Amino acid sequence: MAFFSIKRKPTDVVFSKIVRIRAKWKCERCGKDCSQNKGMLHCSHYYGRSREATRYELDNCVAFCFHCHQELGHGDATGHEEYKKFMINRIGPERFDSLFIQSESYKKKDDKETLIALNEIYKREDDKFNGRI
Repeated sequence: MAFFSIKRKPTDVVFSKIVRIRAKWKCERCGKDCSQNKGMLHCSHYYGRSREATRYELDNCVAFCFHCHQELGHGDATGHEEYKKFMINRIGPERFDSLFIQSESYKKKDDKETLIALNEIYKREDDKFNGRI
């Protein structure tokens, strides 16, 4: 069986930080605090990163600790029913349905513009998390 990995771009790195800081460095499933070991908190995409239309969509991503990420798998790709229920509970059934439609849509890649926007979001989230605003 051949596996391939999707190359992480600078936009992925910033986006992952946004998802994890938005969760206050805690697993959104079990509540484990990963602030002292930030590498243990993952940015999990329900619809995988290969789907460009939802790759940088905050509603598509959750901060999971290593254990929860391993247990639930990788969202839609694994068909894990508990992950699906978690997402529906988190974003609501209507948004969950529209997220599926969005994930199936075409989106032109523009990494430069996306990186600029993500950096602005990251700065705002980091300022909130650190009490600067």
